[in-house]
Amino acid sequence: MSTGQQHHSESNNVSFETINAHVSNIDLAEVTAPTAATQTAAERAQRLMTAYTAARPILVAVSAIPLIPAAWRAIVTTLVAALDGVTNTFKAGKDLAVNTMEPKLPA
Repeated sequence: MSTGQQHHSESNNVSFETINAHVSNIDLAEVTAPTAATQTAAERAQRLMTAYTAARPILVAVSAIPLIPAAWRAIVTTLVAALDGVTNTFKAGKDLAVNTMEPKLPA
């Protein structure tokens, strides 16, 4: 597996200016707010997606720095790709919904 720049699409602009502009638009209070003990799985998943969306440009930039060992860059690149797949299919907790219907038991 190569960890070079070719793994990053053209939409992954890793300049300081684009990363800083992205981070400046993030609601840090939402990302860094303490979690409630009563959070549902869907709420925790949504928080993870919010935090990942905020951190993604930084992770992409880290994965492109040649001074970082290739194995580390490969891991970060794999993490970004895996989380991209999750965020692309996540539907506001749809997959985390609990079945509240009672089973039909034989009489």
